Amino acid sequence: MRIKFTLAALFFCGFLYADPVVHKFGLWEKGTERDKLSIYWGWTNGFFQARGPRGMDLLTCLSRISPDQAVAMVDKQYKNHPEKWSRPLGEQILEALTVNGGPCEGKNPL
Repeated sequence: MRIKFTLAALFFCGFLYADPVVHKFGLWEKGTERDKLSIYWGWTNGFFQARGPRGMDLLTCLSRISPDQAVAMVDKQYKNHPEKWSRPLGEQILEALTVNGGPCEGKNPL
């Protein structure tokens, strides 16, 4: 019975394929402060998992600033660069956190 259920679930899930979504930076303004903090934590979890050792310099740097400061840096990027609102959200978070003159300047691992 278990094998039939597993096969049925796999077969059905094949029909649920959805196109991936890349969220735009314009999404940032729609969130509350709590939402923005959640987006920041989600971004850091995914980004550093994918980067591995190449992201250690940035991870070490970000561990020295508060999450609220990081969100404020992204807020500033959003407010100062409306021309980038159509760019991918993750790209702009990275740019905000590694901006020239910021505490993590030069730490962009890409």
